[in-house]
Amino acid sequence: MIYRFIYALKYIKYWLFAKHKKGHGIHSPFVYELIKNVFINKIITKDLNEAKNIHKKYRKSKEILDFKEIGAGSSYKKLRKTSVGQIIKRSSVSPKYGSLIYKLVQYFDPKEILELGTSVGISTAYIAQAVPLSKLISIEGVEEKMKIAKTIASELKQNTEFINGDFHMILASVIEKYEKLDLVFFDGNHKKNSTLKYFEACLKKSHNESIFIFDDIHWSIEMEEAWKIIQNHSKVNVSIDLFRIGLIFFRKELSKQHYVIKF
Repeated sequence: MIYRFIYALKYIKYWLFAKHKKGHGIHSPFVYELIKNVFINKIITKDLNEAKNIHKKYRKSKEILDFKEIGAGSSYKKLRKTSVGQIIKRSSVSPKYGSLIYKLVQYFDPKEILELGTSVGISTAYIAQAVPLSKLISIEGVEEKMKIAKTIASELKQNTEFINGDFHMILASVIEKYEKLDLVFFDGNHKKNSTLKYFEACLKKSHNESIFIFDDIHWSIEMEEAWKIIQNHSKVNVSIDLFRIGLIFFRKELSKQHYVIKF
């Protein structure tokens, strides 16, 4: 209850002080176009609609999973038995942010994508729907959750490669499967040191046009500390705080700036 109260206060602060919802006051053409073409884009494509429908379907699922949670990715990590629907309601991206992730991925059209933290595959579904021909590998530590993600991917006829294992043990070998990383979605262990370790590992395959997306940047003090370190990294030029998620861009042609944009 205390966690929920603090998180709610953080959101109120964000909503009161965030700006540029429609791009007003943004001097960067890159960020302005991003707001115009992605953040305030209301178009729902056939592929996005399919992802939203599968999200809605599994949000109602009463199938019970027994599992041992790994890491700190959920405030409900102590639960060992819960329904698929409850997992989605409590820890997966909302339809609002799922749609945003879809539109971000579609807009930038990355070819080599890595997701750290599949859970039951909701965010994975949005990503894969946006770029069906791209390479997408998703890592999940809990096998029972990953089985649901595989079922969802099968229903949507997606070609995502799922890998089960502890990030600390397998991340380096998974990254070696890539020539480069165009987009990484970080939604795994939400500890400060772990998040920074994964960030540094993925930096090795990043390039000028890479995009790193971090989920739950305000989930805890540790995540906020990690987010601040990441946005101030020497290789990062633009960071965007959308409260639930944070976006990182490395483009050398952009002036270094941090934006808090109302979404």
